[in-house]
Amino acid sequence: VDLRQKPYYLNEEQVKWVEDTIASMTVEEKIGQLFVNMVANADERRPEAIKAVLSTYHPGAIRYHNAPKEELWEMAKNLQEYSKIPLLIASNCEMGGNGGVNEGTTLANGAAMAAMDSEAEVRRMAAISAKESEAVGCNWNFAPVVDLTYNWRNTIVQLRAFNDSPEDVIRYGKAFFKGMRTRNFATCMKHFPGDGTEENDQHLIMGINDMSVEEWDKSFGRVYKALIDEGCMTIMAGHIALPAYSRKLCPGIRDEDIRPATLAPELITGLLKGQLGFNGLVVTDASHMIGMFGASVSRREQVPGAIAAGCDMFLFFNDPDEDFSVMLEAYRNGTIREERMTEALTRILGLKAHLGLNKRKPEELVPTPEFLEKVLGKEEYKETTKSISRDCLTLVKYK
Repeated sequence: VDLRQKPYYLNEEQVKWVEDTIASMTVEEKIGQLFVNMVANADERRPEAIKAVLSTYHPGAIRYHNAPKEELWEMAKNLQEYSKIPLLIASNCEMGGNGGVNEGTTLANGAAMAAMDSEAEVRRMAAISAKESEAVGCNWNFAPVVDLTYNWRNTIVQLRAFNDSPEDVIRYGKAFFKGMRTRNFATCMKHFPGDGTEENDQHLIMGINDMSVEEWDKSFGRVYKALIDEGCMTIMAGHIALPAYSRKLCPGIRDEDIRPATLAPELITGLLKGQLGFNGLVVTDASHMIGMFGASVSRREQVPGAIAAGCDMFLFFNDPDEDFSVMLEAYRNGTIREERMTEALTRILGLKAHLGLNKRKPEELVPTPEFLEKVLGKEEYKETTKSISRDCLTLVKYK
C-alpha cells in the first residue's frame, strides 16, 4: 500500500501520523482497529456502553441501526470523544439520507436513478445523502451498489443496483462519488466480485458468480477497474465466490476449497489488489450473513481468515469477546502475519488521515446541533424526491 498515491494522496506529515500511530499502538489496539462494531439499539448508544466497548475492544469503525436524529448525534459525539483514535462512522445511504438518520430524505434507489439516465440527478441524490448523514456524524457511506442485474429474479440487488450495463454503472458510479465528495466522506462500492447473476441471497447462502474469466473481465471487472481508477477509497467484499478466477489464480484448487471473496486470498489479494491495482481499503460484508458460512468454514476460521485473505476490516462482532480473542490469537500464532497486519492498519489509518480526522479535535468531528436542524427535512430535498418520482416512471412492454 502506498499512502502517497491514489486514493489517499497523503503528504509526509500525514504518512508520519499513520506510521507513528501504528508504532505506538498496543497489540489489543491493533486488533480492535480491524473491526467495525455495530451499535444496534438504545442501550448500546448509552454513554457508559460506548465507553465500555471502546475501552475493551478499540474498534476502528462503527456502523449503527437507524434512530432519531438527536440520539444518533449524541451517539456520534460520544463515540468520537471517548475514542483514542478517530472513528470511521458508517451508514448505508444507497437511496437517500434516510439510510443515515430517521429524518433523512428518501430519494431513489439505483433502478430509479438508471431509469432517469441522469448523472446530474445521481450526483444530486448522493450529495443530499452525504449532507444529511454527515449531520449526525457519519463519514463513510457503504454505497453505491455497482452490481449488474443480469438476473432480474435477484431479490437482493434488482432494485438497489443501477442496471445491467457496465457503461451505465460506470457513469452513475462516478456521479455518485462526485456527490459524496461534496462532503467529507469516504467513498465505497459493493459487492465485489459482483452480485446480480444468480438468485442466491447471501444472507441465506453463499453467492456464486459463475461467469468465465473473459465474461467477468468485460463486465464486473470493467466496472471495478474504471471506478478504482476514478479514486474509490473503499470496497465492500461480498460473500460471493468467483470460481473461474479462483481456478485461474489457484490452479488445481478443489471445488470444495472455493471460498466466497471475503475468505479468498486469490480474489482479494490476487485479483482486486493485485490485478486491478486497488490501493484502498477492503471491508467485508456483514459477517453474520449465512453466505460467509457457506464455505463450511467455522467462525473461528472466518474471523482471522478474512483478514489473512486481504480484507482490511471485519464487519461486525458476533460475540465480541470470542471474536476479539480469536483475532488476537491468530495474530499471535502467525495466521495473520505481521506484514498483513501492518498493511491493513496502514490502509485503515490512511483513510482516516485522508479525511483529516486526526487533525481535528474530537468535538469537531461531529457537526453542531444547529447544522443538524438546518439540514434535515428541507423542503428542497422533498421536492427533489417528487421530481425524481416523476422522471423515473418507465413503461415496460413485452415485444
